[in-house]
Parts: sequence; C-alpha cells; structure tokens
Amino acid sequence: MVKQTRLVPITKNTLVVFEPAGLRISAPQEATVLETARSGGLHIASECGGKGTCGSCKVILQPVPAPTRNDLQCLSKEEIAQGYRLACQHTPVNGMRVIIPQNIAEAKILTETKPSSRAIVPDSGLQGKIGFAIDIGTTTIVVYMMELGSGIQITQAAALNPQIAYGEDVMSRITYAMNKEDGLETLRDKVVGRVNRLISELCESQSVDHEDVVRYSFVGNTAMHHLFLGLEVANLGLSPYNPTISSPLKKRAHDVGLTANTEAEAYFAPNLAGFVGGDTVGFILSQELHKSDKVSLGIDVGTNGEIVVSKKGELFCCSAAAGSAFEGATIRDGMRGQKGAIEYISIESPEEPPKLTVIGDITPRGICGSAIVDIVVELRENELLDSTGRLTSGNRIEEHEDFGRLYVIAEERELGSNRRIVFTQKDVRQVQLAKAAIRAGIQILMQEAEIGVDDLRGIYLAGAFGNYIRPSSALKLGLLPPVDESMVIPVGNAAGDGAKRLLLSENERKAVKEFAERVRYVELANHDDFTETFTGAMSI
Repeated sequence: MVKQTRLVPITKNTLVVFEPAGLRISAPQEATVLETARSGGLHIASECGGKGTCGSCKVILQPVPAPTRNDLQCLSKEEIAQGYRLACQHTPVNGMRVIIPQNIAEAKILTETKPSSRAIVPDSGLQGKIGFAIDIGTTTIVVYMMELGSGIQITQAAALNPQIAYGEDVMSRITYAMNKEDGLETLRDKVVGRVNRLISELCESQSVDHEDVVRYSFVGNTAMHHLFLGLEVANLGLSPYNPTISSPLKKRAHDVGLTANTEAEAYFAPNLAGFVGGDTVGFILSQELHKSDKVSLGIDVGTNGEIVVSKKGELFCCSAAAGSAFEGATIRDGMRGQKGAIEYISIESPEEPPKLTVIGDITPRGICGSAIVDIVVELRENELLDSTGRLTSGNRIEEHEDFGRLYVIAEERELGSNRRIVFTQKDVRQVQLAKAAIRAGIQILMQEAEIGVDDLRGIYLAGAFGNYIRPSSALKLGLLPPVDESMVIPVGNAAGDGAKRLLLSENERKAVKEFAERVRYVELANHDDFTETFTGAMSI
C-alpha cells in the first residue's frame, strides 16, 4: 500500500517532474496535473476533457494524495493502492513526480493510402513546385509532400493531434472551445503550430525552399476544419449541429497561420454536415463513390464513425457516434495501436491462454482496436459470452470486486510482469454500444437508399481501424452486413488520398463541389427507426 500524503496547496513557483520524459514544468496557478502537462506541451489522455469521469488520464503521483470520489469511481483498488490518481482531479505540489503509463506514448499512425486505379492528372504549369496535402484527424495529423508538376509524393510525416490533450473526442474539444476563456484560440494554435512544424521538418529534410511551396490542401471532419480555421463551433455542439461553413474554401496561407510561403494557396474541402466533413469528401473522391455504377458502402470507423452509401453514384451519408471503444479509450486495458499493444487474439481452447499477436513482438501492455473486436468474437465462438453480451463461466473467467465478471487475457506469470491484462463485462458492453451505433447507421442509411444486402458489391473500410481489423471478425461481430468476406476491402487513409487529389487538380475540386451539393445527409438521432434499430444491433 502506497503511503498517502496530505498535500500543501500549490505555490507560485511549483515545479512538477513528468516521467519517463524527465520534463520539468512550472505549474500555472490553480492548475491541475492534467492542465500543467498541457501547459508544457505534454500529452496525457483525457477522453472526457478533464471532467473526472472517463479514467483515461490516470497517472502515478509521488507524493500520493488522498483519492477523490472520482478516483475511487474510475480506478480499481489495486490501482489506488499503487498510487494511481486521475491527473484532472489533483493539483500538484512543488517537486511532485508524475509518472505517465507507457501506453500513453504515441501510436502507430496510418499514413498509407490505397488510391483507386484512376490516375490523377495534375494541373499544368506547376513543374518544380511543391504542395502539401494535409489530413487533420481527431487523433492524428498526416502531411504529404507532393511535387505538383508530376503528382509524385516526395515524402510524408505524421504526429498525434496536440488537441488530444484537451479531449480525445470531438465533443470534448467543442466543449473546451465554448467554455474556456481563449479555448478556441488555444485549440487552433495547437493544431496550426503542429502542422507548421511538420511542414518545416519535411522542407528541411528534402532541402526544399519555402518559396517553392505554392499549394496546400486540407481535409478533416467538420470540427477539426472549424478549429483549424478558428471558426465558431457552438453550432456543432447543439442540435441541429449545422456547420458555420459548408462550402469549399480557398485562403491565402498567411490568413490561416501557415508559415511556409505565406502567399501560397490553401484549399479546404467542403463539409457535408455537422459531423461529416472534408475527410469523408476525400474518402468519396478517392474511391470514386460519386461516379460508381455499382452499389457500395464506405465506412470510416472512429470515435465519430462516418458512413456513406453509393447507389450507382447517388450518395447518402450519416454520422454514427461510436465512442472510443474501438480505439481502446473506454476499455479497461485498452490502448492505441502501438508497440506493446495486442493486435490480434485467438482462443483455441477456453481453458488455455489465448494466442496473442503483439505489435513490436514485445511483452504486451494492453489491447488495441483490432484485437478488441477479435476478443469479443472469440469469446462468443467459445461460448464464454452469450448473445446478450453476458460473460458466462470458464477457467479464465472470474468475478472481480470492482469490475464484476472478467476474462483473463494474460496472467502476470504468463507476461513476466507485475500486472495482468483482462477484458471485463463493462468492456463487452462498450463494444456492444460502439458496434450497435455503426450497424444501426449502416442499416438506416441502406433503408433510406432503398437497397438491400444482396445489392452490395463492395464495403470499403477506411482509416486505421478499418486497415488493421480482420474482415472475418468484423463480419462475425455483426459490425458489417452479412456479405462474402472478399467484398470487404480495406482502403487505408482514403481521406489522405483524397487530399492529394484536391491538392493536384482543379478538376478534382470541381467534382467535389458538384457531388457535395447533392449528397443526402441522414440525421440518425431524429430518425423514427433509430432506437429500435440500435437496440436490435446490440446482440452479438
């Protein structure tokens, strides 16, 4: 049991040491540990935006303060005893050490694009000039350096979106921008600064003169678009969630804070709705869903899942609030896809340890999205989970005082470490909710398009989750309609590929402007059948 200390209130020159980075940060007056980390540019996960309800900002504090009510609700007794506390619930004292768990380190970021077979025809007169196609995701930012005359990608770079320190999901950031003094300016400065740094690093690495940079193109969901431009986001937090701006934009680089050739042109893809933005536009463009002669489904499964139906070029879209379960944020031992994350799981015998595939081939520290889907499917197939999502009984299933019933993925002795990895009953429920949100969105969109499963000729999965998930597991979970596995096609960072096309060609921009005006957006929350469809999709 870690000794708890009565802490002295924060003083003007309070210095806090954050490990394992060894970073010393002077705490602002009355700041929490989480806010202190943010002030020094250090990322600590905070899915709920610092409200003390999600438990994702857990750190070890030395000296250890007495636990708050939120600590006791979000952390297990073992974690409390080991000195874990919620960073958003405690103010630091001078000399405090804050140990950030390793699973908060930067994730494996998907930069690979898998474009359609259609070649891009670049605009003329741009030989030797450079452009940057930029995909601003809620979690990650990807920047592609392109030679505009040839359309060839020179190099790329990626990083976590620094806004993540202010909330893992879109709504947390909207709330921060609305409720905090200078909140919108803070979030804008963070993301613009990170994009400028990535661009400068790429220019330096390739010996590119800033004056040769003449174009930028941007895609991102509606909230990321608004926050980058410093636009009012209050409407995105209130029904009917209308964007401040929907149409495509062309701006002078200087006017949006870009520093590599401030006279360059910056193009921003249009938004389709409050929660369906330019990233979905890029996805549609990349896979040519706007001009297809087939019936297909496009899905980007993230915290805010975007779904598109193409009915021989007629387009329907919606947004499904899937939450962060598939990204590991609301899972007991969940983590992003990075070294030490269990990527795939298979259970060959209910009584034996499951077979694990771990990113980096090192001792596992947690479980990421693709394996989160695997474990639910494997538990169901081995009759350790019933159709309602209730864990049953078995050699590796046990009752826990804090978490109820749980399945032991790996014991301490199996890992050779001082902690084990488990999957709890609450984790199963989180997956059910996320799966039901996506599947209900798919069913309602197909209903509105008047198509059935037999009409589908392809299901395109975009983004990191779609790229790494096993199609067979997604089908068995019921996340996707029941089609032949060969019809499920991972397309990588399709939004990024769309951004490249929009960078290189005015014709591609004209195509986007045309189809963006005819996409039919379906608001799930207001749909008469949503509640019934969502409830029916909860079963496994």
